[in-house]
Amino acid sequence: MNTTQFPKFLFVIFFTLTRLSFVAAEESIEYYTPENVHKFADFLYEQGDYLRAAGEYERYLFYQPQESEQIRYRIALCYRFAGQTEQALQNFQMLLRMHPDGRFMSRVYYQMGATYFLTDQFEQTALFLHETLPYITDTRQHAEAEQLIGLSYLMQKQWSEAGEVFKTLRGSKVTSVSQKAIMYHDYAERGTRLPTRSPLLAGILSTIVPGAGRLYTERLSDAFASLFMVSLTGWQAYDGFQREGLSSVKGWTLGTISSIFYVGNIYGSVIAARVYNRRVADEFLSTLSIELPY
Repeated sequence: MNTTQFPKFLFVIFFTLTRLSFVAAEESIEYYTPENVHKFADFLYEQGDYLRAAGEYERYLFYQPQESEQIRYRIALCYRFAGQTEQALQNFQMLLRMHPDGRFMSRVYYQMGATYFLTDQFEQTALFLHETLPYITDTRQHAEAEQLIGLSYLMQKQWSEAGEVFKTLRGSKVTSVSQKAIMYHDYAERGTRLPTRSPLLAGILSTIVPGAGRLYTERLSDAFASLFMVSLTGWQAYDGFQREGLSSVKGWTLGTISSIFYVGNIYGSVIAARVYNRRVADEFLSTLSIELPY
């Protein structure tokens, strides 16, 4: 390269680098346009990065407040899918206040019910959806809301109420709901036939024979422990009264202890029956597969 071409070569390099820096600057500025912020938020949402997506949607909402209904709904979903239930409910409730007649209201009511359900607030789920069913106008979402009510009854072990809901839903025009209703109805029917133990009978049995109520609830070691303690202290109290009469300190002391063991044996048997029923129902429900739509 001769000396006359060298300055031209430097000029070309300088010009190229300058153009590249301008392009890079333009691209970095371009990123912050509302359209690209929205695209990036959608990308994060699709990738399951819900909390970052919520932040980007909030940024977009700052630029485009006129789209608050649709974007606020998406933000609420992000928090729901990320497990941030309080923030999800706050955003859903904000939507109800800001857009009481908006086009997302049918979905919002269902999603709020689903959020309560996913946080194990089954009674709240049923109550809320019962109250809001008239406002869930979309046919599919209405059927799915009814299904969620039935599932809430199932999880509360209210087998008959759940059975009635799913019996009706078997005839639903929404195919996915009607198909699942058949399975859930079968669960409700089987729930009514689960082996149970009567707390009253358990108490009566332990009143007659200490430990018998525990034996009835399949707690063999507790049954023998109750029988042993009541029998031992009762026998020692009897021995004390036999030897020293009604003034026996040993008799009154061990008699009091025996009475405490005896009453505790009855109360414990009642509780054991309730625990048995709850354990059987929980094990049964653990086999239930629940997949919520949306």
